Parts: sequence; C-alpha cells; structure tokens
Amino acid sequence: MIPVMVDYASPSVFESTRNSAIVGLAANARRPVRFHGRVVQNLFTLRIALRALGEVIWSDDAWFGDGAILDPVVTVHPDRLFFEAFSQDQSAYGLLIVDPAIFETEGDLRTGTTNVDFTAWLWAALGEMRSSRQTWFRVEAGGFEVRTVGAGGRFEQKVELPDAWVRGFLQLQGAMALPGTRVRCRPVDLLAAIRYLRFTKARVSPRALRYEFEPDRPVCLVLEPWEHPITLRDANHNYTEPRTIRTWGRRRLRLIEPLLPFAESVDIYLKGRALPSFYAVKLAGMTFVLGLTGWSSQKWTETASFDLSTRGGGDDPGQLARAGDWLAARYVAGIDELSAELGITKEAAARLLERLCRQGKAVFDVESRRFRHRELFESPIDEAKLYPPDVRRERMQVLLDQERVHVKSALPRETVKTKKLKTPDGTRTRQVIYRDWQISGSAGDQKAVEIVVNDEGRLLFGTCGCAFFNDNLLNEGPCEHLAALLAASAPLRKDLPTSEAAPETGRPAKPASSDGEGNESS
Repeated sequence: MIPVMVDYASPSVFESTRNSAIVGLAANARRPVRFHGRVVQNLFTLRIALRALGEVIWSDDAWFGDGAILDPVVTVHPDRLFFEAFSQDQSAYGLLIVDPAIFETEGDLRTGTTNVDFTAWLWAALGEMRSSRQTWFRVEAGGFEVRTVGAGGRFEQKVELPDAWVRGFLQLQGAMALPGTRVRCRPVDLLAAIRYLRFTKARVSPRALRYEFEPDRPVCLVLEPWEHPITLRDANHNYTEPRTIRTWGRRRLRLIEPLLPFAESVDIYLKGRALPSFYAVKLAGMTFVLGLTGWSSQKWTETASFDLSTRGGGDDPGQLARAGDWLAARYVAGIDELSAELGITKEAAARLLERLCRQGKAVFDVESRRFRHRELFESPIDEAKLYPPDVRRERMQVLLDQERVHVKSALPRETVKTKKLKTPDGTRTRQVIYRDWQISGSAGDQKAVEIVVNDEGRLLFGTCGCAFFNDNLLNEGPCEHLAALLAASAPLRKDLPTSEAAPETGRPAKPASSDGEGNESS
C-alpha cells in the first residue's frame, strides 16, 4: 500500500450570487499550486467538461477494495491545465485539458501537480455555473472563505492506495503512448452509435464495437450483435488492405455522451483488439479524453495484453535523471527533442520517456503527441515493488524475438444460435455466431502447444508439456509457451461478422417493447 497524504485548508467551494460565482478547488497544502482566473470565454463547455470528469469518478458504485480513491490530480503548466481522474472500478480514466486562454488570469501562477478536493456535492453544484454570471475559477492551497454553516475547516486525510491501483494509474500513461490507429470522426456519428446502444439493449453476446477499415472508403463502425453499421463520414485512413479492430465495454462511452452535441470533432485512438482505446473529444478551448480498458470488467491493473505490448528499457540511471530534469525544466517535449538533447536514438529516448511515465513523473499529451512533466507523488515510488520482474513474460519475449514460435493452424470453432434482438424498428431475428479459435503450434522446446481463445482474445484453455504447466495448469496463468503462441497467433485471429440475418419464417416480427428492460454487461 502507498500512503498518500492530502491536507486541505478547507473544503472546495462553489458560491454563487445573482451576478457572480466562484469555483474554488482546494489544493493539497503539502503540494501547493496556484491558479486564479476569471472565465472570459467558453464557460458552458468548461461546465459540461468538469461535470463529465465528475461522472467518471462518481457515477460507478463498484468501489475497489476498501473504497480507496485518490482525489483528482490537477497539473498547472503555463500553457495548459490538466485534470486527471480514475473511475472507482478502475476501468475508465478521464483527462480534461484546458487552455488557460479561456481565463483572464489574476496574480502569480504557481506551476506543479496536486490533488484537489472534489466531492460528489461539488460535482452536483457545478451544474449551477451560468454564462450570465461572472465566474472566477481558483485552484490554491490556502483555503477559501466558506459561508455555509458547518462546512468545516482544515482537514487532513491519509489515503492508502493499493499498489495495483497505482500501477494501473501509471501504466495507462504508457498505453496512451502506444502506437495504434487514429480515427477522426464527426461527433454526430459517434453520438448516433451511443444513442442506438442506449435505447437498444442487447441481452446476448457478442457486444463489441467493430471498426472496419476498407481501402478508399470511410471507416465503418458496426454494432454487435445487430450488425448495425454506422459510417463515420469523412473518417479517412491509410490502410491498403481490409482490417478490423474490435473493442468491448462500449456502454462506458455514455460518459462522453453529454459532450458530443457541443464537440468540434472526436479523435479515436485504437491500440488493437481488446487493448485500451482513447476518445479525445475536442471542445472550444479544451479537450476531454476518455481512456477505456479492453472491456468494462477489466481493470487497468489487469491489462495483461497491454503489458505484453509495452517496451522495456530506460534503465540507465544517469540518462533517466537527465531526461527527467530536462523535461521538468521544459514542461513539455517530444521524443525527437530528447533524442537530440541527449545524443541518443529516438527509440532510446522513447524508452526513457515511457519509463518516466511508469514512475509517475510524466504524462503523455495525446493532443500534441508529446510528453509533459507531472510529479504524481511526493516521494519516489518503489518500482521493484510495483513492477516485479515477470520471468514468464521475459522468456516469452525471448521466444518471439528469436522467432522460435510457430503457428501450425488457427481455426475458428463456431456455434450459431437464433436470437430475437430488439431494434428501434422492432424485433428482428438473427443468427448469432459464437466463435472461439483453436490454435496449435510450437514454442521453444515445446513442439505440441495448443490453446483455445475466445473472440475477445482471452485464453480459455491450453495444453503444454513444460514443467510449469504440468504443476499449475492455468491456475497461475499461462506458461511462457502458451503466452508466446497466443501473441504469435494474433494476426491470424480475424475479427469476422458475429451475426447474420435469419431465414424468413413468414411470421411478422414483434414490435419492440418500450419498457427499457434488458441490461447489457459488456
């Protein structure tokens, strides 16, 4: 457990009169920052964006462990304000990036990173922000005059954060920096998908969002199991061959639904099948980023497939310290700039910056595709404790690097069931396809390795002749041979359609009920 001390001189406040309002976010006195400004433009979008951040924090009742939760993290830079928060179930991450130009600043600016007191009460009160009032926005550690009787004074709170929670918060920074596919779409198209899912519940699997890329055609978003297509108009791509990327946990997109009617565009960052995805909603004067794990029941602390994709390195203490000091002095920098500064390769610079993210000393800015200085904790973390060596992962990577993994066959095993699905146009009967992949091959000295993988990329079954598998089966996770075969077979496991129209029976379809029954648990 990592103890985090937060010391607030007073609670955060929201005070309003007929002509003015003050939003005062109480900062941690142990790590003071200061920003004062009067909102001179885009107050409405600031209000809905802060409300969306609160939605990420407070809308989920699934508390982790003993309910430990870290207050939102605020980073003040001369050219940006960053507000970061983790959902309580650890499957979603919210990041609000604000341009200080929307404020008329007052007094001295004190840069840095701190926690701010952000209660459910304040989240609700932010809905009272109005463009008809002059509104002052303040982040500081000195405390605010509170007129509400019984609001309380200085309070100090010690939050014991589980190591897994901290590891998840840190490694999602690396996930943002992973290479992947970027799709720029119109907000109205993504809103159409979210509204369809809101009013059309799926009681059966599969429940993925399927992004389909066809050469010389806009990206198509397909909603399973209805196979309902939504063309993302003007969403171009550079793929010269057909490609499909599936993501799960789509109901979490409701967190950005209130923002989309007022957005200018949305950038979608897809890291791969069942890997993290990020939705950057461009608003006037700010950007709201929603980061999602591969599926909603998966926590950032459990993103094993993401762990297999990250790069190691950045182990030179001297270079790492120089990179950290240089980034702190500049606030923001790119891989090319660090490469030139230290006289190292771009790959080595990228590894150093990713290592700083793992230490909580940097954050990846998806807008500029650069890294920013951000000290998440007062004291350095124990990396060896948070990221213990994984011998199986290291051995798996050796097998892949030495090309000692061979896939002999990767065959789909399909089961077809006829289901009645509700749609806005009534009930439709479709044949839903449940698909697993049976894969056989060899890895290292094991010549007969077999696995069964479901359509979401999760390992369901495996056999291997190594000692680790014979002693533990899958109770301790896969051995390095199973993991290597799983990674090597990924390109062969195609994302195929998951339902098709059922043969006509001659019976009219029943009209869709409007009682809202049916819950989706993707």
